[in-house]
Amino acid sequence: METEKIRALLTAADLGSFSKAADALGYTQSGITHMMNALEEELGVPLLVRGNRGVRLSSDGERLEPQLRRLVSEAERLEQELALTRGVESGLVRIGAFSSISLRCLPPILEQFEARYPGIDIELYEGDARELASMLASGRIDIAFMTPAGGQGFRNIKIRDDPMFAVLPKGHPRAGDRVFPISAFRGERFLVCHGLYGPDDELGRALMAEGMGKKPRFSSNFDQNIISLVEHNLGVTVMPALVLEGRDYNVAALPLSPAVSRALVMALRAEGGVSPALKRFIACAKEGLGL
Repeated sequence: METEKIRALLTAADLGSFSKAADALGYTQSGITHMMNALEEELGVPLLVRGNRGVRLSSDGERLEPQLRRLVSEAERLEQELALTRGVESGLVRIGAFSSISLRCLPPILEQFEARYPGIDIELYEGDARELASMLASGRIDIAFMTPAGGQGFRNIKIRDDPMFAVLPKGHPRAGDRVFPISAFRGERFLVCHGLYGPDDELGRALMAEGMGKKPRFSSNFDQNIISLVEHNLGVTVMPALVLEGRDYNVAALPLSPAVSRALVMALRAEGGVSPALKRFIACAKEGLGL
């Protein structure tokens, strides 16, 4: 079973089509189709569901996906180790991150990494904590910049604590206060940005205690959408400092009382090895983050 066929299979499933996989991997579409047919014949099970809207993994493909991704990852690690013995720095690092981290923290790290290791490619994915944890667990990404995910079998490298702020319209009666008590959220029109906190973390528990567990007036997966709603006097919300830094939003941002922060980490899978390319990226990221 050739790992190149498995790599093509996973790329097609990730991108949703044979044509996109062909473009990404440098094959013709007919070449990808032939490889997939040969792989399914070799394994004796259908791995993909083909339809008018593209391709996706079959139920058997989904069941085998973690093992297939680990097989490809180990093959890539071996290729990188062999390249190093020839004095060549090469490889691929797949990074997942919150959008705020992609915007604020990663660009200078990636700039430095590109200068040092021009032969190592980078793929960058964005998502919320649930999406990133799923991608990391499945092997779709190699490292995630996110909040700690409990029970996932990850190894975390602490980056920083990110303080949380109450975000209010400029005309809010408390906009000029020094701090915003969490208890003051009671009775406010509260706006929720999904993925920033949950019932199992400190902030989520505190908000639940103040009756914020009910369905919000507005919610969104995108922090900038929620902040825009606050700017238009449609409610109040909570945002981390990293989202607010360097932006001239027309809102008031007050520290919470009692103070609450979210931890930010670089998360790696606890099992399996770390490729030479990933080792170099981690070292470069630690340097750039002052760790």
